[in-house]
Amino acid sequence: MLRLAKRLKQCVIVSLVGSGLYIGQVAAQLRPAEIPNTQKTSEPPHENSNSVFLSATLNGNPDADLTPFTERDGQLYLSKAGAAQLGFKDDFLKNIAPDTPLSAYPGVKADYNRSMQSVSITAPFSILNVSTAIVGRQAAVRTVAKASPGVMLNYDLYSSYTNKNDIALSSFAELRAFNNFGVLSTSYLLQGQSPHDKPEWTRTTVRLDSTLEHSLQESQITFRVGDTLTNGVSWTRQTRIGGFQVGRNFALQPYQTTAPLPAYFGTAALPSAVELYINGMQQYSGQVQAGPFQLNAMPSINGAGQAQVVLTDALGRRTVVSFPFYNSARLLRSGLTDWSFETGYVRNAYGYHSFDYSRNPMASGTIRHGFNDFLTAESHIEGSKGIVSGGVGAVATVGLLGTVSASWAQSNAQGLKGSQYTLGYQLQRGIFSLGANTQRSAGNYRDVASMYGGVPTIRNDSAYAGVDTGKFGSLSVNYVRLQQADQPRYRYGGVSWSRAFDHGVMLSLSANQNLDDRGDRSVYLSLTFNWDKGISAYGSAVRAKNATTYSAGVSRSSPTEDGWNWNLQGQKTDQAISASGQASRRTRYADFNAGINSAGASQNAYVGASGSVVAMGGSVFASRRIYDGFAVVSTDGIPDVPIKNQNRPAGNTDSQGLLLVPGLQSYEKNKISIDPTNLPVDMRIEHVNLEVVPRRGSGLNVTFAMERVHAASLILQHPDGRNVAMGAQAYLNGATQSAGWVGYDGRLYLEGLNADNQLIVRSEGTNCSVRFSYSAKADSLPEIGPLPCMP
Repeated sequence: MLRLAKRLKQCVIVSLVGSGLYIGQVAAQLRPAEIPNTQKTSEPPHENSNSVFLSATLNGNPDADLTPFTERDGQLYLSKAGAAQLGFKDDFLKNIAPDTPLSAYPGVKADYNRSMQSVSITAPFSILNVSTAIVGRQAAVRTVAKASPGVMLNYDLYSSYTNKNDIALSSFAELRAFNNFGVLSTSYLLQGQSPHDKPEWTRTTVRLDSTLEHSLQESQITFRVGDTLTNGVSWTRQTRIGGFQVGRNFALQPYQTTAPLPAYFGTAALPSAVELYINGMQQYSGQVQAGPFQLNAMPSINGAGQAQVVLTDALGRRTVVSFPFYNSARLLRSGLTDWSFETGYVRNAYGYHSFDYSRNPMASGTIRHGFNDFLTAESHIEGSKGIVSGGVGAVATVGLLGTVSASWAQSNAQGLKGSQYTLGYQLQRGIFSLGANTQRSAGNYRDVASMYGGVPTIRNDSAYAGVDTGKFGSLSVNYVRLQQADQPRYRYGGVSWSRAFDHGVMLSLSANQNLDDRGDRSVYLSLTFNWDKGISAYGSAVRAKNATTYSAGVSRSSPTEDGWNWNLQGQKTDQAISASGQASRRTRYADFNAGINSAGASQNAYVGASGSVVAMGGSVFASRRIYDGFAVVSTDGIPDVPIKNQNRPAGNTDSQGLLLVPGLQSYEKNKISIDPTNLPVDMRIEHVNLEVVPRRGSGLNVTFAMERVHAASLILQHPDGRNVAMGAQAYLNGATQSAGWVGYDGRLYLEGLNADNQLIVRSEGTNCSVRFSYSAKADSLPEIGPLPCMP
């Protein structure tokens, strides 16, 4: 056991990066005693001295190489080169006389074990060159996404019929073509109506979006040509344009962390085990060497948290350090930059006209940069003919007091100038949360959206506060004020409370008041029940503007993806009673739904279907709606093989050994696996699990390589009937490498058999050969023998 210097005290330093908080407890550091700087002369040889190479440990950390020492009169001496190799600082060594034994170094204790040829040294960290060890840091996983050439059609179909013989048909269609370069997509909305009072059908077809998208995954940059939305920040508005966009896309590497993560700095006097707990839950456990270390294992938590670091050294002593921290997902980690640039023509009457674009081009740019782990600055500028606007903003954490944000922008629209500023504050700490935001404009502040029908905002204020007590429920209050140009002012205040009880019961109560109209008040009461097998029910009552509405309903959600779902609900107001019912079924090939509605004298029924059709890998597949990535899995022509997606059953391969697996996450690792238990015994599988990383909105061909093997189990015996000894090696058809080893009872398993085969068996005391014929039979493993092995 290592013996510590009496004056050495454990030093623990805690620093929380990302919240601006520093908590420290630093023990008094030892300083080397003043030693006269004697004249440096060569040490004369001693008759009773000899050189030894020892295994040295410094503060419990072993040195990888043997260290040369000089032993004289039972004392160990070090050259300056040897002392520097161990880690002593040059400023410390320059004050050490050449004939000073190691045990006389100030603050140093040496335990020399001559029989084990080792020495254990304890020294203060102040006289050592000790680098900070980084622990708990997991290298960011970087994926490489791929896509196979293919075409996909997403569709939604809807049809309704009323008791007045009104018929309506509508559909949404999205067509995608993709390969490893990118995705080309276009979408349409089609509608047809036949009112009872008009014999003719009215039809409309509207193009929604057409876009070509290409991404550079390693650089995390995405290019879009066609219809898109401009980028922005919290104090700007997005605009729908047709044109060109390029920008940073962190979703291309989803395993990286863009928000700053707090880090813990500490010092271990001895090799120690380190554990990290966040809000009482263990997040990391590992080992650190003696010396300073940095623990980068903090999880990404939005809001305030409580961290605890537990150090247990080699002597079993525990040190516990607790500290609070605050983090915000709105921040970028230090040095990270997010940016976007787009230019094009503003889209008008989206959803009503296919090609209605403005005549004047516009451009906009946005940039955000994390200057450090608690300050992120941002800027946005946009302009078109006759208008330009832009501004700057920042988001910062203030220790444990929460997150503050601010921005300032100015505009010049056809010679009229204006300005806008925003201020915001958010705090999430344990059971408490609160926040306030204001956005106000002065003069004639305008942005590009306001030139195309977007109403400018004069003032927008909001505030909220909440507490989650658990046992007594959650309580929150809120305030909203909105005033837009040429519009009346709206001010509302509200309070809500909810609590979850045992057995899936939830009770909630809320009230809202128009602060400018005392008669505009609403009160909402709701009671929800959740039972087993996916069945739930609710009842509610709403009192608003001197009218009361009662509602009730019951629903069922299937616990499996291919089950039935249904819901029934009714509503009673002072004027009428209404009711509705709906049933839906999700299948492997499409989703179907149907329902009826009744309100007074009006009734209608409807049916709908949604799904996808994919052409890829030489086949056509029908599937339920595909929103992101997918895979076409091949089992090399072997049918009815069970396929799993993230360990959940996805289906069995068809007669061609193919299965379409939807629901994959783009740019992430998706585990696709097969269940080999039902495969024929003569089938060889190269992999059972594969990691699939598709591009966004694209598919990927995945093949589980399989092959039938010509194999059999042989029983080998000597001419006298004795089994060939276990362990004998067998060589098949003149091969120089062994084809297998004989097992118990003279049994031997062989692959790669021909119609006629010759086998040579060799071992100590055995050298014989066998000739035999083989006839392959599908889905079987024949047993051949006993076969005589002739010398």
